[in-house]
Amino acid sequence: MKKLELKIGFSDWLLVIIVAVLLSSSISSIIYIIFNIGWFNGLISGSILGIFLSLFSFGLITINNHYLLPKISKPALWWMLSALFAFIAGFVGFYSSFEVIKLFYIPIPETIIKNVNILALYSGFLNYFMGLLIYLFVRMKAKKQELENLLIEGRIISLNNQLNSHFIFNVLNNIIELINIDKDKAEESLVKLSKFLRKVISEKNTVQISEEIDYTKAYVELENIRYRGLIKLNIQDSNLYDKMVIPRFSIQLIVENAIKHGFNGKELNVDITFKDSKDSFSICIANDGNKIKNLKFGTGLLNLSKRLKLLCNGRIKYETNMKTEFIIEIPKK
Repeated sequence: MKKLELKIGFSDWLLVIIVAVLLSSSISSIIYIIFNIGWFNGLISGSILGIFLSLFSFGLITINNHYLLPKISKPALWWMLSALFAFIAGFVGFYSSFEVIKLFYIPIPETIIKNVNILALYSGFLNYFMGLLIYLFVRMKAKKQELENLLIEGRIISLNNQLNSHFIFNVLNNIIELINIDKDKAEESLVKLSKFLRKVISEKNTVQISEEIDYTKAYVELENIRYRGLIKLNIQDSNLYDKMVIPRFSIQLIVENAIKHGFNGKELNVDITFKDSKDSFSICIANDGNKIKNLKFGTGLLNLSKRLKLLCNGRIKYETNMKTEFIIEIPKK
């Protein structure tokens, strides 16, 4: 029965109250003008009515969702109870607002006083139909959000699959090159690749900084078999930022890109630093290797850029000063 539950958030209830107050105060003002009692009295009376109808609806829907709905197995029975509760909310809400209006000596048209029972019944039926419209609206909104979440999840899974394929393809190519040069190193690479994959293979989309640093260290260790230990990874103490969450393989992929395009046969220093500001958290991956002119994002960087946007509304910036720098910037919510 969870699929029938009417999940209304704070913003939805605020909208319901505003609509109810505007609608009832507008109708009430017109009625008061017709009876020459003054539109302002009608505005106040209608506002009180709208607030009471909303509050009683909120209370009964909450009771229905949390106490009755979980115990009901037949949808037809749930619909009957929901209709009854909506009617009661309208009926009791009208009577309550009527008494409050009398309590504050706000003028009431004589016709309304004489027909208060009929009007309360009418208010109950009207509240039921309004409740039905609200239910359909919220269900459509929830369904739309669910479809959007599924779409985003599907895109992330697709991007993760692309990333894993891209990474494994590159490492295996390196090992193939080593086979003809140094079979012992090729064998050592395969063993390290096996350990690395056991460590990183998972369905997680995001990881903590500490875990991502471990991936990156393992990757550089693997690459250093091929590059004879010439890749030097210098990482700023990340203890203060270890709990920060980023897309998996964010840092590793940029380090991989730095090695691929920056290595020039000499020692390559890759520096990883962190910056925490009021509005954003940044990770800078800089290297002192070859400068890249007219940089175009390939498969890996485009993939990372998309995952950053989808998972944390982040982005990648590229700068060339004394060193080649890639900056991952994640805004704080």
